[in-house]
Amino acid sequence: MNYATVSVLMSVYFKEDPENFLEAMVSIVKQTRVPKQFVIVCDGKLTSALEEKLEYFVSSYENLLEITLVRLKQRRNLGVALNCGLKKCKFPLVARMDSDDHALPDRIALQEDYFKQNPHARVLGGVIQEYVDTWENPVSYRKVPTDTVEIFNFSRKRNPLNHMTVMFKRDFIMNTMHGYQDVPGYEDYELWLRVMRKDRSAIHNLPQVLVAARVSDLQSRRGGFKYVRQNIRARRLFYAENVISLKDLIISIVGGTLAGLCPSFLRKILYKKILRG
Repeated sequence: MNYATVSVLMSVYFKEDPENFLEAMVSIVKQTRVPKQFVIVCDGKLTSALEEKLEYFVSSYENLLEITLVRLKQRRNLGVALNCGLKKCKFPLVARMDSDDHALPDRIALQEDYFKQNPHARVLGGVIQEYVDTWENPVSYRKVPTDTVEIFNFSRKRNPLNHMTVMFKRDFIMNTMHGYQDVPGYEDYELWLRVMRKDRSAIHNLPQVLVAARVSDLQSRRGGFKYVRQNIRARRLFYAENVISLKDLIISIVGGTLAGLCPSFLRKILYKKILRG
């Protein structure tokens, strides 16, 4: 068995689909290079079906790697949950993983090797393939820039990383950047902007596909007044933190509001033509 000196960090909450949750967890232990630790944060009380899948996974794979469960009594949102889990991560590299996606088999190995070859990198992401039915049948790809200058320029308007693909240096994110902030819907984006304010060359992206992500209801979830409010709150915070300009603030609020309030079929077209790299 080949192992990676890596902790995987995942958060799950009651609305997740149990079968998708199990598939996401199993995709981590089926890596060509298995991480040494898997930290799973239960963000509030889970359904009995989710608990059953979690119990099955732990009993099936606890002899293969260290599985650390972190249970929060009440739901605290993603940023807070990830910070709680980050404190339990033992290894110098931490790989983020969502609880409804599928990590491709070489994901951990590719990223660990990149950090060995590029010690100046602090955060590393990659491409996702998007699917509806099965992860082996992608319907589209969400590419991200790979040049550090392009990553910085891209970040002024859009998130330069696919969060579910990210691996980062634990001590840098936890101690230097003080982890995630509680910015619903934008926890990772806010963190990457702070990282680039400190060091524009810290964030890198691989050109390879690392994770398969479900997109069946993505456009509906990214629309409506809730999305608009989250976008406005986050962009105002970015501006207050001096990580975006006034021009960036205005463009992102206007664009996000129009996209959030337009019909779902039009939002789907905008997402396909504009939001994907």
